[in-house]
Amino acid sequence: MIIIHRRIGVLAAAAALALLSACTTPAPVYTASVENAESLKKLAATSVGEFQLAMSGSGATSISLRADNMVSPVGGNYAAYLAEALRAELSLAGKLDPKSPFEITGSLLKNDIAAGGFSTNSGEIEARFVLKRDGQERYSAVKRAQAQWESSFVGAVAIPKARNQYPLLVQQVLKELLTDPEFVKALR
Repeated sequence: MIIIHRRIGVLAAAAALALLSACTTPAPVYTASVENAESLKKLAATSVGEFQLAMSGSGATSISLRADNMVSPVGGNYAAYLAEALRAELSLAGKLDPKSPFEITGSLLKNDIAAGGFSTNSGEIEARFVLKRDGQERYSAVKRAQAQWESSFVGAVAIPKARNQYPLLVQQVLKELLTDPEFVKALR
């Protein structure tokens, strides 16, 4: 009888560990946008410096998607994810140059996905971008992107949909930066 109880206990512990490990998933790997890369083609090459977290708590290192937590697959936080996304855009456009006199840095201010809705969900990201040339600031602005999408009461539908929206939000906030006439003027 004791052996049966031990086996049940071991099985219950194994099941609990399996459930807990399934509750944290990485955000999708960022894929550069052709539209964003096209916006960069007429601009000077630049490097990407440090992106910092200007926020704490939810959204800094993980985003809650109902019972699931989505974590950044880059650098342990979402500021690093944003920096890597910008590098991907610059690389696709052939404009990433670590030796450039230009450098873009940034701060992640807001980062959230609301995945608890029954029929719609939403997300937002906000970041400050700073462009310097030879150490002198030429541009500084806060850019924001928001999105809303149809969802479902069923978590197995809603969570993957919300997860897949995150890179699209990042693309949108980068588009806001790359198409800003003041940024374009500063990076020529």
